Amino acid sequence: MVFSSSFFTHATGLVSVAKQSTEASETQLPKQESYDYKDSLFRDTPRGALAGLFEAAFEQNYDKAAKYLDLRYLPESMNADLGPEYAKQLIAIIERNIWVNLQEVDDTPSGSSNDQLPNYRDAFGRVEVKGSEITLLLQKVPDKELGSIWKISNATIAKVPLLYSELGYGPVVEWFVQHIPQGHLFKLNLWEWALLVCYLLLALLVVMPITWIVKKFILRSEYQYKEDVAHLIIGPFRLLVALLLVRAWMAHTTLSANVIEVVNTGVLLLIAVIWFIWSLTDVIQNSLRLRWIKRGNSQSASLLRPLANFTRVVLVALSVLIWLEHLGFDASTILAGLGIGGIAIALASKQSIENFIGTITLYSSAPIKVGNIGRFGSITGTVEEIGLRCTRIRTIDRSVINVPNARLSEMDIENISEREKIRLKTDIRLDYRTTTEQIHNIIDDIRTLLEEHEKVEESPLRVTFKGFGLYGLQLNVFAYIGTTDFAEFQLVSEELHFGIMNVVARHGSRIVPVVPVATTQG
Repeated sequence: MVFSSSFFTHATGLVSVAKQSTEASETQLPKQESYDYKDSLFRDTPRGALAGLFEAAFEQNYDKAAKYLDLRYLPESMNADLGPEYAKQLIAIIERNIWVNLQEVDDTPSGSSNDQLPNYRDAFGRVEVKGSEITLLLQKVPDKELGSIWKISNATIAKVPLLYSELGYGPVVEWFVQHIPQGHLFKLNLWEWALLVCYLLLALLVVMPITWIVKKFILRSEYQYKEDVAHLIIGPFRLLVALLLVRAWMAHTTLSANVIEVVNTGVLLLIAVIWFIWSLTDVIQNSLRLRWIKRGNSQSASLLRPLANFTRVVLVALSVLIWLEHLGFDASTILAGLGIGGIAIALASKQSIENFIGTITLYSSAPIKVGNIGRFGSITGTVEEIGLRCTRIRTIDRSVINVPNARLSEMDIENISEREKIRLKTDIRLDYRTTTEQIHNIIDDIRTLLEEHEKVEESPLRVTFKGFGLYGLQLNVFAYIGTTDFAEFQLVSEELHFGIMNVVARHGSRIVPVVPVATTQG
């Protein structure tokens, strides 16, 4: 059986049934429906006596606790003057070995009548020592004022030294009990907090040199991501190993159920595990990212961050569920509740889900990649990031536009960066006074100009007489410039256009505008 820190709180509420007119009571507690106690220490009934004993122990008032012990007719080796020490040892035995449910203890002056014990005795717990079971008893004793009251049986008190030697605290815990000041913090004794802190510090002193040596070996290695792994070792891994070491030590230490209950909640261990998962995910993400970038797979590398965040959320949620299951909660019930809540969240976050699906579409079909230049509807710019919700685009004007992925996946996307060459297409309008011979010569020279330029692709390449336009004779020039750099294309295009103008002028013709320019006669 287990005796937990919540037990004292429970006992405190039950002891509060004392009659309000009892001004001699040492502690006033909230009133509950129960027996109307006449005794100031609530010893009228077995339950009241136990509750009063536990309250006195919680207050660390062992002189008061001794008043709940029947110190008559003790063995010669025991002294009634040591009642406070016997009370202290008895409480330690109870704390470490049994759980007393005060609601199951009789709350009438006559005591329980169906426990197969004499009517002046009631049992409140059993402990096992060397294969033998010993019953802990309450006993009705004479009292001058009330006639009789309930105390811990002298037969039980007589066994306390033996029980404590087998079931009490060990020498380490005893040292803390004797040397740490009395007091409580969050239902734990100050010596219990001191013991926990010392165990943790000792574990860190053991683990820190080991992890420091491991870190040095890692940093001296040729491993590409050694800094990330070293940070993982001296951070979350160090804390995780220290906490596991503390739990291993405590499994072989005589501790109170209060401390064991705090340790078993595993709050610090949960924090260490989440920290370790978070840092390990960073290490894996960074190593994969650099590896994929070196292989030229930048699209997959850009997907790593949202995938890593999603993985973190899943692993952290799984850790929390396992922790809640450890605390006694039903994880399946929690998951069912989350499922119902998930439907409501899904309905409320319809747009977010659409964006997430749009993200999957963008990554699976890969019409664009980070660093690509393209036209997205009316937007022209460079893709800087493809996130889980939206895509970040840097426009030509250097402003930033975040386009939701759901809308982007439905747009007509022109990926300019994917073209292997850039088209040169222009129409030339010649004066109608240009002769046929001049037109042939102009076409031949323009074709030669294009063919002789090192940046112009050999095919397709066309210079043709398109026909008779409204304002001039139309020539069509069509070719491809062998570059993907738009700035370079502009320089080549400029050079070719100047060359075309020189060809036209050399053959005695002229280029006319699309719309006639009005001239004034002098």
